[in-house]
Amino acid sequence: MVKKIKLSKPALNRAEKRQHKLDSILRHAAAAFMDKGYYKTSLDDIARLHKVTKPTLYYYIKNKEDILIKCEDVASLRINGLLDSVTATTENGFQQLQAFIEGYVKIVTDDIIRCHIRHRGQREDPIAREASLNMHRDIEYRVREILAKGVDDGSIRACNTTIIAILLFDAVNGISAWYREEGEISHDELVEQVLMLVAEGVKNNT
Repeated sequence: MVKKIKLSKPALNRAEKRQHKLDSILRHAAAAFMDKGYYKTSLDDIARLHKVTKPTLYYYIKNKEDILIKCEDVASLRINGLLDSVTATTENGFQQLQAFIEGYVKIVTDDIIRCHIRHRGQREDPIAREASLNMHRDIEYRVREILAKGVDDGSIRACNTTIIAILLFDAVNGISAWYREEGEISHDELVEQVLMLVAEGVKNNT
Protein backbone atom coordinates (compact mmCIF):
# COMPACT_ATOMS: atom_id res chain seq x y z
CA MET A 1 0.00 0.00 0.00
CA VAL A 2 1.33 3.39 -0.99
CA LYS A 3 1.33 5.77 1.91
CA LYS A 4 -0.21 9.10 1.06
CA ILE A 5 1.94 12.07 1.88
CA LYS A 6 0.10 15.12 3.12
CA LEU A 7 1.66 18.23 1.65
CA SER A 8 1.70 21.19 3.96
CA LYS A 9 1.13 24.72 2.71
CA PRO A 10 4.32 26.73 2.35
CA ALA A 11 4.94 28.88 5.38
CA LEU A 12 4.43 32.60 4.95
CA ASN A 13 7.58 34.67 5.02
CA ARG A 14 7.95 37.61 7.39
CA ALA A 15 6.74 40.21 4.86
CA GLU A 16 3.69 38.12 3.95
CA LYS A 17 2.81 37.62 7.61
CA ARG A 18 3.06 41.36 8.22
CA GLN A 19 0.86 42.13 5.20
CA HIS A 20 -1.69 39.54 6.30
CA LYS A 21 -1.81 41.13 9.76
CA LEU A 22 -2.10 44.63 8.29
CA ASP A 23 -4.98 43.54 6.02
CA SER A 24 -6.79 42.13 9.04
CA ILE A 25 -6.29 45.35 11.01
CA LEU A 26 -7.56 47.43 8.09
CA ARG A 27 -10.69 45.29 7.84
CA HIS A 28 -11.47 45.62 11.54
CA ALA A 29 -10.84 49.36 11.39
CA ALA A 30 -12.87 49.82 8.20
CA ALA A 31 -15.84 47.97 9.71
CA ALA A 32 -15.62 50.11 12.86
CA PHE A 33 -15.40 53.36 10.87
CA MET A 34 -18.45 52.37 8.83
CA ASP A 35 -20.38 51.38 11.94
CA LYS A 36 -19.48 54.13 14.45
CA GLY A 37 -17.93 56.76 12.21
CA TYR A 38 -14.30 57.75 11.79
CA TYR A 39 -14.19 60.41 14.50
CA LYS A 40 -16.08 58.31 17.06
CA THR A 41 -13.76 55.32 16.62
CA SER A 42 -10.52 55.34 18.60
CA LEU A 43 -7.36 53.29 18.17
CA ASP A 44 -8.27 51.66 21.48
CA ASP A 45 -11.54 50.49 19.88
CA ILE A 46 -9.66 49.04 16.92
CA ALA A 47 -7.12 47.34 19.18
CA ARG A 48 -9.97 45.69 21.14
CA LEU A 49 -11.67 44.54 17.93
CA HIS A 50 -8.44 43.05 16.68
CA LYS A 51 -7.61 41.64 20.14
CA VAL A 52 -4.18 43.25 20.30
CA THR A 53 -2.62 45.95 22.44
CA LYS A 54 -2.54 49.53 21.24
CA PRO A 55 1.30 49.51 21.04
CA THR A 56 1.01 46.51 18.71
CA LEU A 57 -1.11 48.59 16.33
CA TYR A 58 1.70 51.13 16.03
CA TYR A 59 3.90 48.42 14.53
CA TYR A 60 1.54 48.38 11.53
CA ILE A 61 0.10 51.91 11.39
CA LYS A 62 1.33 55.39 12.31
CA ASN A 63 -1.99 56.79 13.52
CA LYS A 64 -5.70 56.69 12.75
CA GLU A 65 -5.37 58.76 9.58
CA ASP A 66 -2.76 56.30 8.34
CA ILE A 67 -5.51 53.68 8.27
CA LEU A 68 -7.42 55.78 5.73
CA ILE A 69 -4.26 56.22 3.67
CA LYS A 70 -3.58 52.49 3.66
CA CYS A 71 -7.21 51.74 2.75
CA GLU A 72 -6.78 54.16 -0.15
CA ASP A 73 -3.62 52.35 -1.24
CA VAL A 74 -5.62 49.11 -1.38
CA ALA A 75 -8.41 50.85 -3.34
CA SER A 76 -5.98 52.40 -5.82
CA LEU A 77 -4.26 49.08 -6.44
CA ARG A 78 -7.49 47.19 -7.02
CA ILE A 79 -9.27 49.82 -9.14
CA ASN A 80 -6.27 50.60 -11.32
CA GLY A 81 -5.58 46.87 -11.63
CA LEU A 82 -9.14 46.40 -12.88
CA LEU A 83 -8.72 49.25 -15.36
CA ASP A 84 -5.41 47.80 -16.57
CA SER A 85 -7.10 44.47 -17.21
CA VAL A 86 -10.13 46.00 -18.94
CA THR A 87 -8.23 48.37 -21.21
CA ALA A 88 -5.72 45.70 -22.24
CA THR A 89 -8.43 43.88 -24.24
CA THR A 90 -9.35 44.46 -27.88
CA GLU A 91 -13.05 44.87 -27.06
CA ASN A 92 -14.92 48.02 -28.04
CA GLY A 93 -15.51 50.89 -25.64
CA PHE A 94 -18.96 49.77 -24.54
CA GLN A 95 -17.76 46.24 -23.78
CA GLN A 96 -14.83 47.64 -21.79
CA LEU A 97 -17.22 49.90 -19.87
CA GLN A 98 -19.43 46.92 -19.06
CA ALA A 99 -16.44 44.92 -17.83
CA PHE A 100 -15.27 47.82 -15.68
CA ILE A 101 -18.68 48.35 -14.10
CA GLU A 102 -19.07 44.63 -13.37
CA GLY A 103 -15.67 44.49 -11.67
CA TYR A 104 -16.12 47.81 -9.90
CA VAL A 105 -19.44 46.79 -8.35
CA LYS A 106 -17.65 43.84 -6.77
CA ILE A 107 -14.85 46.07 -5.51
CA VAL A 108 -17.09 48.66 -3.82
CA THR A 109 -18.87 46.03 -1.71
CA ASP A 110 -15.60 45.16 0.06
CA ASP A 111 -15.34 46.68 3.58
CA ILE A 112 -11.94 48.30 3.00
CA ILE A 113 -13.10 49.93 -0.23
CA ARG A 114 -16.42 50.98 1.30
CA CYS A 115 -14.53 52.73 4.07
CA HIS A 116 -12.24 54.40 1.56
CA ILE A 117 -15.16 55.69 -0.54
CA ARG A 118 -16.91 57.20 2.49
CA HIS A 119 -13.76 58.93 3.73
CA ARG A 120 -11.90 59.75 0.49
CA GLY A 121 -10.21 63.12 0.55
CA GLN A 122 -10.70 63.32 4.33
CA ARG A 123 -7.15 64.16 5.38
CA GLU A 124 -5.79 66.66 7.88
CA ASP A 125 -2.50 66.83 6.00
CA PRO A 126 -3.11 69.04 2.90
CA ILE A 127 -0.48 67.14 0.88
CA ALA A 128 -2.12 63.80 1.68
CA ARG A 129 -5.54 65.28 0.90
CA GLU A 130 -4.39 66.53 -2.51
CA ALA A 131 -2.78 63.16 -3.27
CA SER A 132 -6.08 61.47 -2.46
CA LEU A 133 -8.05 63.77 -4.74
CA ASN A 134 -5.49 63.35 -7.54
CA MET A 135 -5.81 59.58 -7.32
CA HIS A 136 -9.55 59.86 -7.85
CA ARG A 137 -9.12 62.29 -10.73
CA ASP A 138 -6.74 59.87 -12.44
CA ILE A 139 -9.20 57.00 -12.13
CA GLU A 140 -12.04 59.16 -13.41
CA TYR A 141 -9.86 60.22 -16.37
CA ARG A 142 -9.18 56.58 -17.25
CA VAL A 143 -12.91 55.84 -17.33
CA ARG A 144 -13.46 58.93 -19.48
CA GLU A 145 -10.93 57.45 -21.91
CA ILE A 146 -13.00 54.25 -22.11
CA LEU A 147 -16.10 56.32 -22.82
CA ALA A 148 -14.26 58.32 -25.48
CA LYS A 149 -13.05 55.09 -27.09
CA GLY A 150 -16.65 53.92 -27.26
CA VAL A 151 -17.80 57.16 -28.84
CA ASP A 152 -15.01 56.90 -31.42
CA ASP A 153 -15.74 53.27 -32.32
CA GLY A 154 -19.50 53.85 -32.37
CA SER A 155 -20.41 51.49 -29.51
CA ILE A 156 -21.32 54.40 -27.18
CA ARG A 157 -23.57 57.27 -28.18
CA ALA A 158 -22.10 60.78 -28.40
CA CYS A 159 -21.92 62.22 -24.89
CA ASN A 160 -20.03 64.46 -22.51
CA THR A 161 -17.59 61.89 -21.11
CA THR A 162 -16.81 63.98 -18.02
CA ILE A 163 -20.46 64.21 -16.97
CA ILE A 164 -21.11 60.53 -17.67
CA ALA A 165 -18.02 59.42 -15.71
CA ILE A 166 -19.04 61.54 -12.70
CA LEU A 167 -22.61 60.22 -12.81
CA LEU A 168 -21.31 56.66 -13.13
CA PHE A 169 -19.13 56.94 -10.02
CA ASP A 170 -21.84 58.73 -8.05
CA ALA A 171 -24.27 55.92 -8.86
CA VAL A 172 -21.96 52.97 -8.26
CA ASN A 173 -20.14 54.40 -5.23
CA GLY A 174 -23.53 54.86 -3.58
CA ILE A 175 -23.87 51.07 -3.45
CA SER A 176 -21.15 50.97 -0.80
CA ALA A 177 -23.45 52.76 1.66
CA TRP A 178 -26.29 50.23 1.62
CA TYR A 179 -25.40 46.92 -0.02
CA ARG A 180 -24.59 43.93 2.19
CA GLU A 181 -23.67 40.49 0.86
CA GLU A 182 -25.85 38.85 3.52
CA GLY A 183 -28.90 40.83 2.33
CA GLU A 184 -31.71 39.76 0.02
CA ILE A 185 -30.11 41.08 -3.18
CA SER A 186 -27.50 38.77 -4.68
CA HIS A 187 -24.31 40.15 -6.19
CA ASP A 188 -25.30 38.90 -9.65
CA GLU A 189 -28.66 40.69 -9.45
CA LEU A 190 -26.92 43.85 -8.27
CA VAL A 191 -24.51 43.79 -11.23
CA GLU A 192 -27.35 43.12 -13.65
CA GLN A 193 -29.40 46.08 -12.41
CA VAL A 194 -26.43 48.47 -12.39
CA LEU A 195 -25.47 47.48 -15.93
CA MET A 196 -29.07 47.98 -17.05
CA LEU A 197 -29.23 51.45 -15.51
CA VAL A 198 -25.74 52.77 -16.18
CA ALA A 199 -24.27 50.93 -19.14
CA GLU A 200 -27.35 50.49 -21.30
CA GLY A 201 -28.08 54.20 -20.96
CA VAL A 202 -24.96 55.10 -22.97
CA LYS A 203 -25.06 52.23 -25.45
CA ASN A 204 -25.39 53.24 -29.08
CA ASN A 205 -28.24 51.14 -30.45
CA THR A 206 -28.26 52.69 -33.92
